[in-house]
Amino acid sequence: MSHIPYTDDDLNNQIEIKENGELLDENGALKIKGWSRQPYLKYNPEQLSKFRKSFRLKEWNYYSIGSNSFYFAIVAIDLGYACIYQCFFIDFENDYKNINENQPQKQSEPSDYIMDEIRFATPFSKGLCLPSDSCEHGCHTKYDSNNFSIEFNSICSEYDESGDSSSSSSSSGNNNNRIKHHIKFYSKKSQLEGDIVFDLSPNRESIVLVTPIGKENFYYNRKTNLIPVGGSLKVKGVEQLNGDINSIANDCFGIMDWGRGIWEYNSFWLWSSAWGKADGIPVGLNFGSGFGDLSTHTENGVNVNGIVHKLGHVDIEYNESNLMEPWKFICKHGRFGEQPLIFTPFKKKYDNNDYTVFISSFHQILGTFTGEIILDDGSRLKINLIGFSEVHKARW
Repeated sequence: MSHIPYTDDDLNNQIEIKENGELLDENGALKIKGWSRQPYLKYNPEQLSKFRKSFRLKEWNYYSIGSNSFYFAIVAIDLGYACIYQCFFIDFENDYKNINENQPQKQSEPSDYIMDEIRFATPFSKGLCLPSDSCEHGCHTKYDSNNFSIEFNSICSEYDESGDSSSSSSSSGNNNNRIKHHIKFYSKKSQLEGDIVFDLSPNRESIVLVTPIGKENFYYNRKTNLIPVGGSLKVKGVEQLNGDINSIANDCFGIMDWGRGIWEYNSFWLWSSAWGKADGIPVGLNFGSGFGDLSTHTENGVNVNGIVHKLGHVDIEYNESNLMEPWKFICKHGRFGEQPLIFTPFKKKYDNNDYTVFISSFHQILGTFTGEIILDDGSRLKINLIGFSEVHKARW
């Protein structure tokens, strides 16, 4: 596994992409590497060879909601040779009787989460046909059966009801001030259902990565947190969303993780995200490490009310044999004040899937991030935020 961290103490030396362009050249290689606040580069997988596009390319659309009392996520994944739809719900206070068929437990043993998923093989097929733009107008994916249904749609204001566009779509994917993602789903087994709106308006800043992996692979990723959310999310018939999108009482924040890339067969990553308020202001965290050539950029940043305050390399220290022990996030260029941020776990979700060719070991640890953040203007912000840290090992 190849991983090169960012080691420059000068944050300004990170390569920030600020202009539109194409992601891949005619040989299927990255034309540039770095990070951006918006997805300026056009994802063009048609430049890849037929084999790499059909069997090595990985694509996913992941949405989640974090609050003070629960974490919910739903995802559509296209691995090339197989597709997965999954939804899960973690209640911070209550446990559930396990209904995850992939990891059976004793009937009397509670589970930390409820989950449902649909898997199906797609060799030599078109797969999910996920869009090349994270905010492309229209339906992004749809699946419907008696026991499980899912539909992702993005609605852009530049389109009228007839489907005509008043202006051409730009390659940035999010420079229109009215973009809403509608997520509808139903799971009979897990008793989860929802009709949720993620409001990416106005132009909320993201952390967008253009990262080489090894000699010829890559990862193009957009992570956006602190997204206002509204609509309905029901668990066993009980509504979980406590206000509309614009309600001050709404303590729910959305996350979008949009990923496209070709990974090494043996892969590893760490990803942490957090949400909440500090001094009444929405604040989110995003940290990541473990893969790719990050010599020119990082995916680390602090989101303050939709504006990204970029960070350099952050060391993540944790006990691999006991992930429920406290973690330390150490910023050597001083943006965490005099002490590291501390992540204190209180709940976990663990999936371990072994299908011989495809293996995934996935730990998602829920907890609290505490400490101090120094923003771009030098001001200090004390935080006590709920979030997660994820440890993922895959052979895919």
